[in-house]
Amino acid sequence: MDSSKTKLDVKKALAAKYERLSQLAGSTPKTKQYAYKALRYRRQAEQIEREQSAS
Repeated sequence: MDSSKTKLDVKKALAAKYERLSQLAGSTPKTKQYAYKALRYRRQAEQIEREQSAS
């Protein structure tokens, strides 16, 4: 359970990082790439939270 809490924190931190990068990116392709990565990490964090609440 402790490692899943750590995973959750890492996923949320990565999502925040890529959201920030998507706002700073100069080109449209990079903006979309970073926004997609942020969304992917957000989904993974939500999945971990659902698994924790189910147990």
